[in-house]
Order: sequence, then C-alpha cells, then structure tokens
Amino acid sequence: MASAKLLVNKWIRNYSKAWVKRDAKAIASLFTEDAIYHSHPFRPVNQGRKSIMDYTLGALDVGEVYEVRFGKPVVEDSRAAVEYWTTMKEKVEDVTLAGCVILHLAKNGLCMELHDYWVLQTGKQQAPPNWGR
Repeated sequence: MASAKLLVNKWIRNYSKAWVKRDAKAIASLFTEDAIYHSHPFRPVNQGRKSIMDYTLGALDVGEVYEVRFGKPVVEDSRAAVEYWTTMKEKVEDVTLAGCVILHLAKNGLCMELHDYWVLQTGKQQAPPNWGR
C-alpha cells in the first residue's frame, strides 16, 4: 500500500485538476460509493457518490475557475487536513474561495469522508504571505 502522504497528495492533485476543468464526474470518482461529504458546517450532508456528484454539479456552476491552490497537507494515518485557495468567475463577478478540508481516505486512496470549511469573498483576493505551509 502507498504511504498515506502519497495517497493524500495524489488525491489533492486529482481533485485540483478536476476542479479547474469543472468536471463533477471526475471529482465524484475520488470518493467511495458510500462516502460522506460535509460541504459546509451548516448545510445538509451529502451521502454517497451520486449525492456528491449532484452537489458538485451545482457548486461548479460558475463561469470559469481561474486557479485552484492547495497548501501542504497535514497527514496523520488515513486522515489529512489541507488549506485551499481558489479564484473563480461566478455569474458576473470574480470571487475568491478560501478554506480547509479534512479528509479521511480509504486504503485504496478514495475519500470516505470530507469536511469542508470555507469562506467566499467578492473579487480576486491574494493569499496572505506564508499561506498553505
């Protein structure tokens, strides 16, 4: 089995590529069939790959994704926490989405559970110095 750090970094790379391409199917494929996806602390939980794909289709309904950046993950056993910073064009304006995801990966590298904590700001915002380390 690959090391946990390798699995987490591979998952992040694949998620980032799919996010930039706005490919909900590719994102959903990174989760186990029965995965649990907490898209925000105050939103309903998405249970299962189909529910995750349906949520992601809505979340990716933006004009363009300019950039997706992930920081250096903190990994312990099969769990990881990693910051992200992305800029996008929503319907008519640029926005910046910054947050942190907590992942729990299965031995095969698919995500079994994800918790997302984020904030959305109008405009293209620059990440602060030393962000993501």
